[in-house]
Amino acid sequence: MCRSLFFPLIGLFLSSCTSNTLYHSYKPLPKEGWERSDTVCFDLPRVEDDFSGTLTIGLRTTAHVGIQDVVLAVEQCDGTGAVCRCDTVRYPLADAEGNALTGGVNIHQYETQRLPLLLRKGKSTSVRIHHLMRHETLSGITELGIRLTH
Repeated sequence: MCRSLFFPLIGLFLSSCTSNTLYHSYKPLPKEGWERSDTVCFDLPRVEDDFSGTLTIGLRTTAHVGIQDVVLAVEQCDGTGAVCRCDTVRYPLADAEGNALTGGVNIHQYETQRLPLLLRKGKSTSVRIHHLMRHETLSGITELGIRLTH
């Protein structure tokens, strides 16, 4: 009796869980370093209805990133490439002694504060990100990603 109820209940539980994530993707950065002129672009899926959500930027770094923080320009663009919104995000990576602010042994994961994002019905939208650091090339940042949630 108990066994016959177990599997239907598990199925019901799993089907009732819905994700509020519309898009989540990471892109690798060049091993030689992330040049200031290297813009990382994410093409977002088209939506059937207007969508108002939040955008979170994620960074994955090696244990030896070599900088205390990073500043990013985050541009939200319409289908023509015109910038609809531009945010500047400061991203603390390490304390004053150079210790990473997140856990991890060889790779550290960071996420920015949430930024508002609006997708228009049937319109293409992209997010472009580049760094605004004094150094032309940043080393130790291995991947850059975004997550779009409700």
